[in-house]
Amino acid sequence: MTTDLIKVDRIRSADEAVTLEKAGAGLIGVDLTPDPRFGDGREITVETAEEISRRLSSASLVPVLDLNDDPAHVLRIVRAVHAPLVQSARRAIPGADLRARLKGAGIGIVYGGIEIAHDDDPGWILSDFTDTDDLEVAYFQADVLPEYRDSWAFLRDRSPEYENEFQITDLNGLAAAHPLLIGLNFAPDNVHEIAAALPRVSGLRFTLADSARRGGVRSHSYAETLSTLQALSR
Repeated sequence: MTTDLIKVDRIRSADEAVTLEKAGAGLIGVDLTPDPRFGDGREITVETAEEISRRLSSASLVPVLDLNDDPAHVLRIVRAVHAPLVQSARRAIPGADLRARLKGAGIGIVYGGIEIAHDDDPGWILSDFTDTDDLEVAYFQADVLPEYRDSWAFLRDRSPEYENEFQITDLNGLAAAHPLLIGLNFAPDNVHEIAAALPRVSGLRFTLADSARRGGVRSHSYAETLSTLQALSR
């Protein structure tokens, strides 16, 4: 895995964004629509997103929007916050009109809302996307084994015990075929090991949250994310 690309989602202030950028984050995700998985109020306004964009030195802003909204409205917002990428708020493929407009504006799409379970068939994980032409995909973004709190240990130690379980080799194979950002239970004591074991993955991704409304949702606190990025840089 390249550790040159780190994406942190659900940032809610320019101060958070600047601090995380200095710690190594290259993609700064902001929720411009509420995420139903969380109840911590981390969604922000377009005005706050504009402020974050102005304060960033090298990282790129990635607004998370409902891409089934009016294409002209989506494009106006993405242009207003000077974003080179936009992310779908849920697992969905935006209409061909919006995809064409984004392509014409030089804006790529991050396809989020993807979860990889322990018993998933690798061939089916992205099949609904890959069956569609002209996706204009910049990255696919997937949470890996979010049903397990210690997902990396399960993937490394338990999955090899069962032939039909999703394996590290499956993850590397998926990443070799598609630009893939992954979420795991990254922590200061495992992030280097994970990076070394997943050389084909495009980058790692953190979701900031203070609380989740249901189980099986992976997130990191702001403090946990910052400490992990600092460990990664050492």
